[in-house]
Amino acid sequence: MPVTCAESAPESRDSDGTVRRMRRDKGFRGAVLVGFMGAGKSTVGKILADRLGAEFVDVDERIEKAAGRSVREIFASLGESVFRGMEKEAIRDAVSVSGRVVAAGGGAFLDEGNRRALAAYGPVFFLDVSCESVRERLSGDRSRPLLPGEAKKMRDLMEKRRPAYLLADFTVATDRRTAPEIAEGILGLMARRPRARREGGNG
Repeated sequence: MPVTCAESAPESRDSDGTVRRMRRDKGFRGAVLVGFMGAGKSTVGKILADRLGAEFVDVDERIEKAAGRSVREIFASLGESVFRGMEKEAIRDAVSVSGRVVAAGGGAFLDEGNRRALAAYGPVFFLDVSCESVRERLSGDRSRPLLPGEAKKMRDLMEKRRPAYLLADFTVATDRRTAPEIAEGILGLMARRPRARREGGNG
């Protein structure tokens, strides 16, 4: 059964103490956030990294910085295949240093090689979001690629990607929850069982 993070570990509310205990006792090696665009990966990831005293890495931002153009511009001018190659390289770089919180792009986890690299790095959390929430959060945002205006096409894309997302260690519900609440839930899961693919997580 997917873990939906309904509860947080009590100790995670003591920010400094929690960070020290998790690093010493749990051996924090890194964490990965995946999910559809608009799920809150970047926002939640920054909060999570701050709570852990870790570096936050947004893969799409790394790609944009290296290319000197937005993801949308890369898709439009160079095509998706070129972007995916850049994405692979950015992911390899992101997981080359331990102890980071890594937010992968919306389509990154569909690639088997990316999945292996990210899963080997640390527990992978799928931030699950409904189509309605995505539409609300991204209303008027033209910077996101592969987001057709029609609701049905967007829903189809989400459903196409969902089986890959469900290969993550944990599924975290995000609808009607704030980013700090989601980060708290993830901290609680990490404190209880950092690698729980067969102990209450997905799979």
